[in-house]
Amino acid sequence: MRKHFFFLPILLALAIKAVVQTLPSQMVKGQILEHAIKVPIASATISLLGDMPQSVVSDSNGHFVLKNVSVGRRSILISHIGFKSVTLNNLMVESGKELILNVEMDEDLSVNQEILIKLNRSKSKPINDLAMVSARMFSVEETRRFAAGLNDPSRIAANFAGVANAGDGNALIIRGNAPNGLLWRLEGVDIPNPNHFSRVGTSGGAISMLSAQLLANSDFMTGAFPAEYGNALSGVFDIRLRKGNKDKREHTFSLSTIGIDFATEGYFKKGYQGSYLINYRYGFLTLMQKLGFDISNDPTSFQDLSLNIHLPTKKWGNFSIFGFGGLSKQYDELAKDSITWATNTDSRGSSLDAANAGAIGVSHQINFGKKLLWRSVVSKNGYLYREEDSKLDKFSGPIIFTRINKFSEWNTQVSSIFTYKFNKHHLIKVGGYTKNISFDLRQREAVSNVLKDKIKNTGTTYLANYFFQWKWDLSSKFSFQHGWHGQYLTLNKTSALQPRIGLRYSIRPGQFLSIGYGLHAQIQPLGNYFARVRLLNDTVMPNKNLDFSKSKHYVLGYSVQLAKDWNLKTEMYYQWLYNIPVHALRMSNYSVINLDDDFSIETLANKGFGQNYGIEFTLDRYWNDRFYLLSTLSLYQSEYRPSDVIWRSTRYNSNTSFTLLLGKEWVLKTKRPSSLGMDMKLLKMGGVRVTPIDIAQSIVRKTTVAIPSRLYDEKLKSIFRIDAQFEWKVQYKKTTGSFILGVQNATNRKNPISHRFDANLGKITYNYLLGRIPVFGYKVDF
Repeated sequence: MRKHFFFLPILLALAIKAVVQTLPSQMVKGQILEHAIKVPIASATISLLGDMPQSVVSDSNGHFVLKNVSVGRRSILISHIGFKSVTLNNLMVESGKELILNVEMDEDLSVNQEILIKLNRSKSKPINDLAMVSARMFSVEETRRFAAGLNDPSRIAANFAGVANAGDGNALIIRGNAPNGLLWRLEGVDIPNPNHFSRVGTSGGAISMLSAQLLANSDFMTGAFPAEYGNALSGVFDIRLRKGNKDKREHTFSLSTIGIDFATEGYFKKGYQGSYLINYRYGFLTLMQKLGFDISNDPTSFQDLSLNIHLPTKKWGNFSIFGFGGLSKQYDELAKDSITWATNTDSRGSSLDAANAGAIGVSHQINFGKKLLWRSVVSKNGYLYREEDSKLDKFSGPIIFTRINKFSEWNTQVSSIFTYKFNKHHLIKVGGYTKNISFDLRQREAVSNVLKDKIKNTGTTYLANYFFQWKWDLSSKFSFQHGWHGQYLTLNKTSALQPRIGLRYSIRPGQFLSIGYGLHAQIQPLGNYFARVRLLNDTVMPNKNLDFSKSKHYVLGYSVQLAKDWNLKTEMYYQWLYNIPVHALRMSNYSVINLDDDFSIETLANKGFGQNYGIEFTLDRYWNDRFYLLSTLSLYQSEYRPSDVIWRSTRYNSNTSFTLLLGKEWVLKTKRPSSLGMDMKLLKMGGVRVTPIDIAQSIVRKTTVAIPSRLYDEKLKSIFRIDAQFEWKVQYKKTTGSFILGVQNATNRKNPISHRFDANLGKITYNYLLGRIPVFGYKVDF
């Protein structure tokens, strides 16, 4: 009998091993780096937690490999003497792709590690340690998980505190500022607006050109950002790209309501550490229109390509080639027959909007010892925008163009940044970047059916930015950063020197107080400098000497960890905007602070002001136990003072915004490992600001007549929307398949975005945001 019991544990172990071998497994690998200088960390211990644990040690280059990791949600602990431990919870291990982790560790400043109370690091803490207020890490998983995110970074960021979408697109209103105050960065350099169907002078569009397949964890900032960022008033989207798999060739294909998407990555040569990662997408929103969904009245098309090529060397550091490019077009044709022309007045006019943008860059990064990092980037980027409006007064008559805009801008950028770490308490960062801006701007509008130039200029100018930052970590409780950012525009020899300060103090474990201040400056949209206006029977360009718009940001924040995985963050802020261009020749309510897109054809002077102030709350329940929750509440006021010296609400002053996002995942008991995920989003925000309509005058003139003295004085009905999404994921032996089914605006609520007077009906009518729209797709990793 004892012999049987002796063999029982052995038989049980063999049975478990046999079962495990039949289940899909995958390799988890990556590299461990020091956070500030990016030097590899050797001998770090990487431990797989939970069922069937295992541990490995990183090699001299910081690389590690965990083999035969069963698919599903797994957690990993990374530790090293002298560094803060890093715990990565709920990582999704899939059979279709190896999981690659690039982990950066901070030195441990604790004097007595034995009595240190271990609490989870905030998973929303920004990657940039010098961003001590109003900043949040933007994770890759959020782009895939949040309902109605459409893998679009901007739509995900709109869920954060103080951020709202401007209409159905992805332009971002940050703390009441105009969307064009946002700075886009890619791999450390400024880039043009990376969105399809964007209009000139704005920072958003309909959908991002940057595929989520290429994104690494990135930072999103909403105020008082560090000194390395310039030429922005409202926020910064600092996007990083991931590297391709250096050991294996892998692919992703997806088909959805947006279009088809294909990504490929892999190695150039076995044994070489270099890799490539390329993504192509072709959109067919027109198909949705033909199926009867009210997306747009006009046929649309778009496509984009993104890439990141990593080329390391043994002695000369690491090189990378990165970039993106996108083409988009929307065209509404004129009537092709006399019956259509006679019966459908909309067919008597046509419009063409074509927006193309792109960037290509080469970066170089090299370490000199363990204290100095030098990073340089050379980039070429730009945009082409074309807009045409035309009409037919008679079907057999000539086509009359009422508006023709052709804008192009090409930038050549050179950036060089040095980071030096004296010790674990002191770090400095110094650098600069210059941009050669070549532009060709022409805007023509019809006067009595004759096109007249409103903007016509071709030329070149330079924008130079330089900065210095110092970070002082006095202890594990106290961090302080101070820096200066300088900016100079050769076009009219304007300059600005901008101080930045940040402080973070740990009151007790899990409780933080943060303070931030920053002066920020931004050039005007280029077309504003070259606007042509009539003065004293002559055409002049009065705006060439406009100064930068400027804004002072003050932020006070408090964060507390309520319990494991639960965190509450509160921020109060005040922003004073000045040097804002307003009308120069008369008392007027006009200010560029209200511009959403396009250029200003007015005589301007930097005599306007604005102010934004409010309080924000963010409740985070980080992803754990297959559940997450994110809820934000923003209460704010956004006002401006133009040349008539009267304080008014800006067009972006919606006052309130509330979002609730939550998701749950269930493991299904099926033959193959599979899971079902559900994500939901609820949005409630104040209505859009509009100018009241004078109904009596509108009836007389048979067109919309606004009341100019009450600019943006009225709010439309508040916006309410519910989005939902379900994802069924199946792990096959060598592939992973995911089916997504969702709905935007599930209740089909009519959310008004603008109003006008309809002369035929004799009353005010409204334009609404999109109604109920289904979202479905299938993705396979192999």
